[in-house]
Amino acid sequence: MRPGPGIVTLALILTACSGEPSEGDMRKLVEAHTRRTLERQGNAAFRAFDNFRKQGCVEAKLKNGQDGSGQYDCYYAATFVPQPGQPPLTVNGKGRFRRTDKGLAFEDLGAQPR
Repeated sequence: MRPGPGIVTLALILTACSGEPSEGDMRKLVEAHTRRTLERQGNAAFRAFDNFRKQGCVEAKLKNGQDGSGQYDCYYAATFVPQPGQPPLTVNGKGRFRRTDKGLAFEDLGAQPR
Protein backbone atom coordinates (compact mmCIF):
# COMPACT_ATOMS: atom_id res chain seq x y z
CA MET A 1 0.00 0.00 0.00
CA ARG A 2 1.40 3.38 -0.98
CA PRO A 3 0.92 6.48 1.18
CA GLY A 4 -1.46 9.02 -0.26
CA PRO A 5 -0.30 12.48 -1.35
CA GLY A 6 -1.58 14.00 1.91
CA ILE A 7 0.65 11.71 3.99
CA VAL A 8 3.71 12.51 1.85
CA THR A 9 3.02 16.26 2.07
CA LEU A 10 2.58 16.05 5.84
CA ALA A 11 5.87 14.15 6.20
CA LEU A 12 7.68 16.81 4.16
CA ILE A 13 6.19 19.62 6.23
CA LEU A 14 7.15 17.94 9.50
CA THR A 15 10.70 17.36 8.25
CA ALA A 16 11.02 21.01 7.23
CA CYS A 17 9.73 22.17 10.62
CA SER A 18 12.08 19.94 12.56
CA GLY A 19 15.05 22.18 11.85
CA GLU A 20 17.14 19.19 10.82
CA PRO A 21 19.30 20.17 7.81
CA SER A 22 18.53 18.73 4.41
CA GLU A 23 21.11 16.69 2.50
CA GLY A 24 21.54 19.62 0.07
CA ASP A 25 22.16 22.11 2.89
CA MET A 26 24.65 19.75 4.50
CA ARG A 27 26.50 19.17 1.23
CA LYS A 28 26.83 22.88 0.51
CA LEU A 29 28.25 23.68 3.96
CA VAL A 30 30.57 20.66 4.16
CA GLU A 31 31.89 21.32 0.63
CA ALA A 32 32.66 24.95 1.49
CA HIS A 33 34.43 23.88 4.69
CA THR A 34 36.43 21.19 2.83
CA ARG A 35 37.38 23.65 0.07
CA ARG A 36 38.70 26.20 2.61
CA THR A 37 40.60 23.51 4.53
CA LEU A 38 42.27 22.10 1.41
CA GLU A 39 43.12 25.60 0.12
CA ARG A 40 44.88 26.37 3.45
CA GLN A 41 46.89 23.18 2.90
CA GLY A 42 47.93 24.38 -0.57
CA ASN A 43 45.49 22.26 -2.56
CA ALA A 44 43.21 24.56 -4.54
CA ALA A 45 42.03 21.82 -6.95
CA PHE A 46 38.97 20.70 -4.92
CA ARG A 47 35.67 22.18 -6.10
CA ALA A 48 32.93 19.73 -5.11
CA PHE A 49 32.23 16.22 -3.86
CA ASP A 50 31.70 13.53 -6.46
CA ASN A 51 29.12 11.97 -4.16
CA PHE A 52 27.54 13.07 -0.86
CA ARG A 53 25.04 11.17 1.27
CA LYS A 54 23.35 12.24 4.48
CA GLN A 55 23.32 9.27 6.84
CA GLY A 56 21.22 10.75 9.63
CA CYS A 57 20.96 13.39 12.35
CA VAL A 58 20.31 13.48 16.09
CA GLU A 59 19.61 16.43 18.33
CA ALA A 60 22.91 17.70 19.78
CA LYS A 61 23.71 16.94 23.39
CA LEU A 62 25.78 19.81 24.71
CA LYS A 63 28.21 19.78 27.63
CA ASN A 64 27.40 21.49 30.93
CA GLY A 65 23.69 20.86 30.53
CA GLN A 66 23.28 23.59 27.92
CA ASP A 67 20.19 23.47 25.76
CA GLY A 68 21.03 21.95 22.37
CA SER A 69 17.65 22.62 20.79
CA GLY A 70 17.97 23.68 17.20
CA GLN A 71 21.36 21.99 16.89
CA TYR A 72 21.86 18.66 15.19
CA ASP A 73 24.81 16.30 15.01
CA CYS A 74 24.66 14.80 11.54
CA TYR A 75 26.57 12.00 9.91
CA TYR A 76 27.48 11.87 6.22
CA ALA A 77 29.60 10.07 3.64
CA ALA A 78 31.44 12.13 1.03
CA THR A 79 33.54 10.96 -1.92
CA PHE A 80 36.05 13.19 -3.70
CA VAL A 81 39.46 13.18 -5.38
CA PRO A 82 41.86 14.91 -2.95
CA GLN A 83 44.67 15.40 -5.52
CA PRO A 84 44.44 15.22 -9.34
CA GLY A 85 45.51 11.79 -10.54
CA GLN A 86 44.84 10.09 -7.21
CA PRO A 87 42.02 7.62 -6.56
CA PRO A 88 38.78 8.90 -5.02
CA LEU A 89 38.61 9.03 -1.23
CA THR A 90 35.42 8.42 0.75
CA VAL A 91 35.18 9.83 4.25
CA ASN A 92 32.56 9.31 6.92
CA GLY A 93 32.06 12.60 8.69
CA LYS A 94 30.18 14.11 11.56
CA GLY A 95 29.20 17.74 11.88
CA ARG A 96 27.09 19.97 14.07
CA PHE A 97 24.53 22.06 12.22
CA ARG A 98 22.66 24.92 13.89
CA ARG A 99 20.37 27.65 12.71
CA THR A 100 21.55 31.22 13.25
CA ASP A 101 20.11 34.59 12.26
CA LYS A 102 22.46 34.42 9.24
CA GLY A 103 21.36 30.93 8.16
CA LEU A 104 22.65 27.45 8.80
CA ALA A 105 26.11 27.09 10.41
CA PHE A 106 28.43 24.06 10.31
CA GLU A 107 31.02 22.86 12.81
CA ASP A 108 33.25 19.95 11.78
CA LEU A 109 33.24 17.20 14.41
CA GLY A 110 35.61 14.91 12.52
CA ALA A 111 35.88 12.69 9.50
CA GLN A 112 37.37 9.23 9.06
CA PRO A 113 38.61 7.85 5.71
CA ARG A 114 37.26 4.46 4.80
